[in-house]
Amino acid sequence: MSQRPSRAAIIWAIVLKDLREFSRDRLWIILTPLSLASLIAIFWLLPATVDESVTLGLHPAPMGHLFQTLVGDGEGEARALKVVAFTDEKRLAAAVAGELEENDAQEVAIGIAFPDDFVGAVQSGKPTTVTVYVNAAVPEEIRRAVTSGVRELAYGLQAAMALKNPVDALPVTLPAAETIVVGEDRIGAQVPLREKLRPLMAIIMLVIEAMALAGLVAVEIERRTVTALLVTPATTGDVLAAKGITGAVLGSSQALVFLLATRSFGSHWWLVLILVVLGAAMMSAVGMIAGSAGKDFMSTLFGSIIFIVPLVIPAFATLFPGGTSTWIQWLPSHGLVAAMVDVVGYGRGVSEVAWHLGTTIGWVVVLFATAWLILKRRVVAL
Repeated sequence: MSQRPSRAAIIWAIVLKDLREFSRDRLWIILTPLSLASLIAIFWLLPATVDESVTLGLHPAPMGHLFQTLVGDGEGEARALKVVAFTDEKRLAAAVAGELEENDAQEVAIGIAFPDDFVGAVQSGKPTTVTVYVNAAVPEEIRRAVTSGVRELAYGLQAAMALKNPVDALPVTLPAAETIVVGEDRIGAQVPLREKLRPLMAIIMLVIEAMALAGLVAVEIERRTVTALLVTPATTGDVLAAKGITGAVLGSSQALVFLLATRSFGSHWWLVLILVVLGAAMMSAVGMIAGSAGKDFMSTLFGSIIFIVPLVIPAFATLFPGGTSTWIQWLPSHGLVAAMVDVVGYGRGVSEVAWHLGTTIGWVVVLFATAWLILKRRVVAL
């Protein structure tokens, strides 16, 4: 009498069958490596640095030299304000518009043209006009800050000529010690766009494999392969475990190739590996839910969009500064993305991402339980 196969042997046999089925699907065999190569190429073409400085053009040249003395020579610590002096106002306006050939002039974002008698007019209290040239790409808050700075400069010059402290010329002062930064201060430590897109691209790879798994599950339900499997010693739990392993293998392998090609593994490489496996498991569960809900290719495709695509939203949210909306924090992939950003982007350890890691594990368990219930009810209904 032959020995009854173990649960592990049954699950492994189903995994091998699923991998063979995946290898015969020309759509995903072509789409997967093409997507992987495209994301890697896009990653290396993205900017690797962040320029946090603003170049300010000043006319006449003596005012530029004065500002250069006030902000420093640019050596040592990076300066947030770079000053370029111009001897001609027309050249200053052309530099702000990006119409000059000189490299330094093309980078000027804002230009301030003081009249030749500016100092004398301020000293005598006569009205004078200062022209501010602003590039269209400069944010509105920086424009207002520059115009306010011109007024403060006039007050400061008046006070200095009266042998008074320029700070005393302003009705309100804001000492640096009383400035409170709410949230994490990223001034001087901004993350380049390339680094911000790392988690988004990794999630995209997982989403592609989840959609492939959803299609595989839908085909097996449509062809009643699942019911044929359940005639064997395999149970619904065995089928679910095998699908989860298949999806985790496909998804994590693609994500790992991307992370290796983009040199995303730092000192906490093992933590990155855990996050990738958890992400692949999460997407596999969602892929099984989408595949179980579909009846044909089109319904599976729309189901994948409804169930899977919203999981990419937290990765897009990392591209924008500020706090994440509450509803985004409730999405299953938020903890995964937040942990990956902290570990890959900022080199944080397990103690700093423990909460996000715990929520991710919890969501994986919930999603697999949901997939098991939906798949079991769908099989029973066949």
